[in-house]
Amino acid sequence: MRPRLFYGWAIVLVAGLCYGCGMSPMYYSWSMFAPRLVVDLGVDRGDVGGVFGLFNVLYQFVGVGVGVSIVRLGLRRVMAAGFCVTAAGLLLVSQAETVRDCYLGFSILGGIGIGFSTIVPAQTLGQNWFLRRRALVIGVIFAFGGVVGRLVAPADTWLLEHYDWRTGWVVIAAISATLAVVAGVFVRETPETVGQSRDGHEPREGSEGSANEMAAVADQWTAAQAIRTPQFALMLVCGVAYAVPFNTAVAHLTLHLTDLGHAETGAIGLVGTMALVSIGGRLMGAVGDWISPQWALAVALTLEGLGAGGLLLAADPALALAAVSLIGLGFGLAYISIPVVFSHFFGRRAFAVTAGIRMTITGVFAGLGPWLAGLTFDATGSYAMPFIGLMLVGGAGAVCAALMRHPGAPPIAAAEVS
Repeated sequence: MRPRLFYGWAIVLVAGLCYGCGMSPMYYSWSMFAPRLVVDLGVDRGDVGGVFGLFNVLYQFVGVGVGVSIVRLGLRRVMAAGFCVTAAGLLLVSQAETVRDCYLGFSILGGIGIGFSTIVPAQTLGQNWFLRRRALVIGVIFAFGGVVGRLVAPADTWLLEHYDWRTGWVVIAAISATLAVVAGVFVRETPETVGQSRDGHEPREGSEGSANEMAAVADQWTAAQAIRTPQFALMLVCGVAYAVPFNTAVAHLTLHLTDLGHAETGAIGLVGTMALVSIGGRLMGAVGDWISPQWALAVALTLEGLGAGGLLLAADPALALAAVSLIGLGFGLAYISIPVVFSHFFGRRAFAVTAGIRMTITGVFAGLGPWLAGLTFDATGSYAMPFIGLMLVGGAGAVCAALMRHPGAPPIAAAEVS
């Protein structure tokens, strides 16, 4: 007998907690702890960007392995193992004596662990359990990241005032270990495993029936077919355009703002504000349930690119707030729109692997951004060139998103119909 309560809503909560508490404390704290690391370990700007950049490369570069592992081992095992690796890496960072320890603990172990435990698994859970509310649900799941990200700023400020950055990494490691247990106990792969259907009911006539017909067409795609389409190539550009500006801003924003004369606490607060504003963007991603999600993606990348360029004017507090708000809003909307476009185009069957391939490829560029920005600053003493480049990258992604059209049925299915 099918349970009365739709377990999908529990999945939304569990996926949100695993993503938000798994990714955000680690992701945002690197920038907030960076000024103290520079003093205590003698880390230069290139290594600040390099450690964070390699982390970004690895958590996305393992995407193919994540997708294949989900298919073969299941989400629960993959997520729990990932959180355990993350916890081990952060404990190593808390004992770091050189920048090499940061690369090993934060970038390598932390990057691999985050890759296996957060983004692709959370996206997969959202689209596995929901269809009609897919964009809204994925938006809600990833809004947890923005909520937690905003809380990280005051929490890190308090830790730096009363303890130190080493204690901060121990606390974040403990959170990751706790999430390994949560994932292992509560995650369920699909609604069919508990005798339910997507959205919690059987398909109905009318608009819902039409949505299910489109989903049935999309579900015919395999990953091997999807990656050969021009839509997939354009999505790779969009992936770079949303990931590189935000990752670079997170890695260098505190340092950039303090260079311009902002107080450290104010700079950390603006990092938190960027995360907070991204919540609105993530929830706005729900428009992908009513309009073509690729158009929402085009708008998002435009906003994010403009915000990155606006950091050049961030000496003025009002303009700094405007710039980080545009970056946060655009990133949040793009963050939701990209997996929704993938699910809309290529369906459930190909999702985990196609998302993993996309993250693997774009992750290289996402990691290069913070590193190159740091090297450019060390060479020129300015972030002007990196921020102009980020603005152009956002514009290129917006154009690619606007050019995309739904691919329809895969070639073999289309041939069978004709």
